[in-house]
Amino acid sequence: MISGPSMPSLGPYDSKAVANYFLNLAERDGKTLDSMKLQKLVYFAHGWYLAVNGQPLIDDIVEAWQYGPVIPTLYHEFKEFGGGAITRMAKTVVVSGSKIRVSVPELDPRMDTDLLNKVWETYGDMSGFQLSNLTHAPGTPWEQIWTINEGRKNVDIPDDLIKTFFTAHLNAAE
Repeated sequence: MISGPSMPSLGPYDSKAVANYFLNLAERDGKTLDSMKLQKLVYFAHGWYLAVNGQPLIDDIVEAWQYGPVIPTLYHEFKEFGGGAITRMAKTVVVSGSKIRVSVPELDPRMDTDLLNKVWETYGDMSGFQLSNLTHAPGTPWEQIWTINEGRKNVDIPDDLIKTFFTAHLNAAE
């Protein structure tokens, strides 16, 4: 279970920076990540961050899709890989006048990454489908939104709902 002291508030972060952090951890550990697993890792990190710190980790919305919570920005960034291993970092393209700059988003180096590391330790050995099954459990934010909206895709999962769910689990663990 994720717990511990809150991290300094430096975010919210670009979801691509959080995704790149997990991609780096996977590479360090000799593992690969597919899009579904990466989506769920970033989602769980966001949920636990909301519970521990009371504010969002990422500056992107989370939506209810068929296979659980999805961060559309990450879906579009990595959809070229389908269900296969992601083989590159997320990138951001900035157009300024006639100049185009491509960068690889990173977390602020002052950020305490203990919570992200705990998410990796807790969920990193699970498959994307196993993580998706966790998000489909009764009472999860995804399940609540998916049920209310009768399986309609692309409906936002409010941060308040995610925070309430993860906070309840955090309190139950203490």
